[in-house]
Amino acid sequence: MDNKKTDLPAKKTEEEATTPSVEPTQSKPQKPTPSTHTAVHPSNSGKVWGLLLLLVIITALGAIGGIYLYQQLQAQQNATGQLEQKITTSMIQPNKKINQLTSEQAQLTQKLNQELIQFNQTQTELKQQVAQIAQRSPNTWRAEEALYLVRLAGRKLWLEHDPRTAASLLKAADERVESMMDPSLTPLRKALSKDISAVLSIKEADISGTALTLDDIIDSLNTLPLHRSEMSKTEQSDNDQMSNSVNDWQTNLAKSWHALIDDFVLIRKRTTDVAPLLAPNQQWYLIENIQNKLLQAQLSLYRQDQVNYRSSLALAKKWITQYFDLSNAKVADTITTLDALLTLKIETTQIKHFQSMKLLTQVVNYGNLLSEEPKS
Repeated sequence: MDNKKTDLPAKKTEEEATTPSVEPTQSKPQKPTPSTHTAVHPSNSGKVWGLLLLLVIITALGAIGGIYLYQQLQAQQNATGQLEQKITTSMIQPNKKINQLTSEQAQLTQKLNQELIQFNQTQTELKQQVAQIAQRSPNTWRAEEALYLVRLAGRKLWLEHDPRTAASLLKAADERVESMMDPSLTPLRKALSKDISAVLSIKEADISGTALTLDDIIDSLNTLPLHRSEMSKTEQSDNDQMSNSVNDWQTNLAKSWHALIDDFVLIRKRTTDVAPLLAPNQQWYLIENIQNKLLQAQLSLYRQDQVNYRSSLALAKKWITQYFDLSNAKVADTITTLDALLTLKIETTQIKHFQSMKLLTQVVNYGNLLSEEPKS
């Protein structure tokens, strides 16, 4: 109770402090009445209006913010839709490419599978062939070796034009067949004997030696002397010599006169034409042309072309005889060598194939000769 009583005067003092001060019109002091506690003060209504105004402002700001956010959300949704449409449009071509690559990959996979199956089949066949080869007799290997020697002999004969080496290889192949000790291979040995006889009947020309001789002539052309226009000197006869006798003064005078005249005018008689001298550049062209013809003869020699070989050598000999000094020993030796080379006879090989090749192939493939006889 005491506390309540003490609180009332305090509230009064606060209310008095908040109310504006009004000067009293009367000098008499007023006494407080109980009705002052229930009256509405102007300060409380201001607070209420302030709160209402604040709520309105907050509501308006919230509405404005909501509208702004809604607009932003709509704009974002529109941008998102456009972006999705653009992405969808841009993904059409890559999707087509991916589908195409997927189809190509499927086709490639199918092709690789087919090739793998074929490779496995080939490998199986090779294994079977290897197994068959492993079961062969030693004679099969000797037949393989003989067939290789015959093929090598053909290469020596037709490509390198070496019948001597070709005959040696055929003889070695016959030795391999003989070592097989099989009487059923007698037709094969007869065919090899015919091939050896045909190769030995070829007249072998010394191709390598002739080519080296032509190389020597080509290298020595620069050292051969050319023709020189040398006029023969008149020999002074014994009649032109003056005597020491005084009585021969008339004769000596005539001889002196003729000697003086001969120093001014010289007359010589020739029965042949004088060849003009070659200029240095013409000499170089002459030597190059002769070397070219000798090289053509060398090439024709390797090709076994008898006509071009002899025509090239004949033209080279003609130029050497016409423009070089025939009195020189080197020039004479060169012409003699060319004459010897012109007599060389080149024979082409008439053998087109070896009769033993077909029979050896039968032995290698089937293990023996077939019943059909080879045609000679």
